[in-house]
Amino acid sequence: MEKEKLFPIYINPNLCVLCQRCMYSCPKKAIFFRNSLRYVNYDKCQGCLKCVDVCEHGAIEVISIEEGKLKGFCIDQEKCTLCKLCLEEDFCFQNLFELKKNENTEWIEFRKESLSNCFKCLKCFKNCPNNAIIPDID
Repeated sequence: MEKEKLFPIYINPNLCVLCQRCMYSCPKKAIFFRNSLRYVNYDKCQGCLKCVDVCEHGAIEVISIEEGKLKGFCIDQEKCTLCKLCLEEDFCFQNLFELKKNENTEWIEFRKESLSNCFKCLKCFKNCPNNAIIPDID
């Protein structure tokens, strides 16, 4: 049986009222604020779920991915429609997706060499409209 790692939370921006209770409840200060939205630094998050307990609006969802270390993100080229949403400035905090081209083809890649800049917030994974961005787990 495959083990899962609780990668535990995602903060739904449609339900979050920016009350900051989750931020203050987090003992490791893993929840942070950017562009009027809350995100999670999974390098700091230890999965205590105190933020889930204090959120009165149901904005914090528990999610999981296979156990392992995040090596980056792969783009499923069959699912990717080249909508280019992932290339927009506010899609990824560090702009870690890039458009690649050759004579006949365009595709999008994650800049694995810049993984150290990634917040591992899984915003890209959750917000890709075609579910084409997949965590690459070691």
